[in-house]
Amino acid sequence: MNSRLAKYKDFKAADFFADEDFVQTIFQHGDPQNDFWSDLGDHFPDLTTEMELAKTWMLLIKGQEPAQSSLSSHQRWVRIQTQIPVYEKKQKQKLIIRKMLRWTASAAALLLFAMLAYEISQYGPKATITAFGERREIALPDSSVIKLNSNSSLSYVRGWKTDKPREVWFEGEGMFEVKHTAIKNRLRENDFFVVHVGDLSLTVLGTKFNVKDRRGRIEIALFEGSLRVQGTDRVDRLLMPGETFIYDENEKANQIVHSDVNQVLSWTRGELSIEHSNLANIISVLEDNYGYQVVVQDSALLNKRFTGVIPVKGIDDILFVIKHTMNVDIEVKNKQIVIKPN
Repeated sequence: MNSRLAKYKDFKAADFFADEDFVQTIFQHGDPQNDFWSDLGDHFPDLTTEMELAKTWMLLIKGQEPAQSSLSSHQRWVRIQTQIPVYEKKQKQKLIIRKMLRWTASAAALLLFAMLAYEISQYGPKATITAFGERREIALPDSSVIKLNSNSSLSYVRGWKTDKPREVWFEGEGMFEVKHTAIKNRLRENDFFVVHVGDLSLTVLGTKFNVKDRRGRIEIALFEGSLRVQGTDRVDRLLMPGETFIYDENEKANQIVHSDVNQVLSWTRGELSIEHSNLANIISVLEDNYGYQVVVQDSALLNKRFTGVIPVKGIDDILFVIKHTMNVDIEVKNKQIVIKPN
């Protein structure tokens, strides 16, 4: 084995992404076709997947259009002029604060404590939790946007270090629109966005996807970009748009199926898609999203199938459809729902 082949034997996708020879080959030929990269794949078969992943990232970044300012030079100048009074006001406020500090040491100590507490809070952990029946949209420090469904949680450490990946920890259901940060066809470690959900880690650049983690089953539906799923039991899959990765945490089994974007994202529009669903599926929504305990007195009803879309403003909309579609009687008492035949 020659020394050049040995150089790459421990390379990962990010290493190939940063290698000048590999980058030039991709952008000049579109594929690592020359004899060297083929020989490398023959000697180290595991590197073939890493090279393909690095190529996917390169082409994804290359296809990104540079952001253009929507403001003209005149509009930017006007904006600067309007900010001058704000700046002067802040300077006056600072002057007042300095005088106050000279007036009393105790006031200075109190102000210093408040400022330190604020600074510390900006770099501590941040958690967002939605209640039953609540949906919320949040913006992260990098301008990524996440829509949280009911009974879901998202946490991260504020003040992400510039040399580390952006990491979040997630439970429940949410739709992610991750901000693309890589520039100049070069991938750095902090360009990665990592979502930890259950036993899995999802690594992305700029992309759009939905994650659902309920009852020991994780579903990851990708709509735009590319996404790598890694986890225990040697789980390592690269998803493409239109694919849904399903992972059973109890059985440690996984599969990839094709997804219907409209159906997966119906919850973000305030709808419940019940295409080819049975009563058991709807009950899981009532319990997971609204926090009710559901009792069905006739188990034969659980396999009753539904089709269509329910506009949902609250739980009463779902119960109305169940009652009039199945001709059943429904009792709601506190946080318990009882469904029984008429």
